[in-house]
Amino acid sequence: MSRILVAVSPFPGHANPILLVAEHLSRQGHQVVFNCSEAFREKVKAAGLNFAPLLRSANYDYRLLDEVFPERLAVPEGLSRVDYDVQHIFGGVIPDQYEGLLELIEEYEIDLVLIDLAFYGALPLMLGDKPRPPVVTCGVLPYFLKRPGVSPFTGPNTTPEGMLQNAKDDLIFEGALSGSTTSINQILGRYGISPVEDLPLHAVVKKSDIYLQFTAEEFEYPIPDKAGNLQFIGPLVPKIIDQTEAPKWLKSIDGSRPVLFVTQGTLANEDFGQLVGPTIEAFAGEDVEVIVTGGGGDVSGLKRSPNVHIERYLPYHLVLPKTDVFITNGGYNGVQQALSFGVPVVAGGATEDKPFVCARVAWSGTGIDLKTANPTPQQVKDAVKQILEKPQYRERAREMEKVFAQHNALETVVKVIEATIADSAWRKSERSEENETVLD
Repeated sequence: MSRILVAVSPFPGHANPILLVAEHLSRQGHQVVFNCSEAFREKVKAAGLNFAPLLRSANYDYRLLDEVFPERLAVPEGLSRVDYDVQHIFGGVIPDQYEGLLELIEEYEIDLVLIDLAFYGALPLMLGDKPRPPVVTCGVLPYFLKRPGVSPFTGPNTTPEGMLQNAKDDLIFEGALSGSTTSINQILGRYGISPVEDLPLHAVVKKSDIYLQFTAEEFEYPIPDKAGNLQFIGPLVPKIIDQTEAPKWLKSIDGSRPVLFVTQGTLANEDFGQLVGPTIEAFAGEDVEVIVTGGGGDVSGLKRSPNVHIERYLPYHLVLPKTDVFITNGGYNGVQQALSFGVPVVAGGATEDKPFVCARVAWSGTGIDLKTANPTPQQVKDAVKQILEKPQYRERAREMEKVFAQHNALETVVKVIEATIADSAWRKSERSEENETVLD
């Protein structure tokens, strides 16, 4: 039995998929400590895992984000908001995350640390020169490590003109995040660590002992020179354990007319006027079924219509088998869950990693990128109509479904972690010290 520390950024899109990994590791006989905010304590305890709360400033509640970081509301969406979030929400808590890691590694005699790619508190651990357990990182967001043939904004282009534009776009991207990069480098400097090259996110990717990208390689831009620590292991599609009963109206949907499923995920629910509202307006009274989930948000203010079905919370696995088009703001996990059912996607998002996910939807041919988080009803209607009328989107989504089905992310994670621990110099030195103590 190995002792594994799972340290995760306290957001559903990060914590929930990695909680599935932690549960699976525990079922395989490993001792797992789950380090996250108090907002996830009940869910972690219900999974039968040891829960260790993040320390002090790192232990914020994602549901109260605008109260904890009130100045965030004044920052425009897009790269400016991303820079703010990286600097304050993810980077500013590095000292408390890192201190917590060190305490837990010592307390539980940890063999391996498993993190999500935004848990920057592991950077001092990975970049420092002290002995440490191996670090395995979970890529629950798109793969951001730059490569010459790819623009971070528009995707692959290897023409001479494209290569020049890619380089310019890399500079724009890194320049837009220069504030957070400078701030994080200052924090790392307190630990005697030299400034990172490029972006802190790139450092996480490069310095992880193993980097597990939670998708199929076919859903990611080409990587001609793949790093030795990178493995694509398929999407982490949630297991179906939710006992939520399907609503009666859902059981009555028989496929006689197209079914549209729309959501803004579990985080971006403060303004349903961005995507949910325009979708309802576009199709109210039309010869389609529109299914809306609020992702746990308050849906009482949404407009009702006989063909529009609204639920505060609705598990995806109940709806996707009946769905013809999935309309989303671009959450990485949600998009891949839809594709795992062979459902094409209409995507439009502007915050966090969402624009980059939307761009991959368009590049892979599995759907349409609206290229805005605030589409008009007509824009949504036109995109949906195009997907319903042109079979290539459904065909590509079904091809991706078959690709995804070839992977078993949970089983692969276990094999990788067990092999990494077995080969770890940290584990071997620990055993050597134990043997010397016995001999003495």
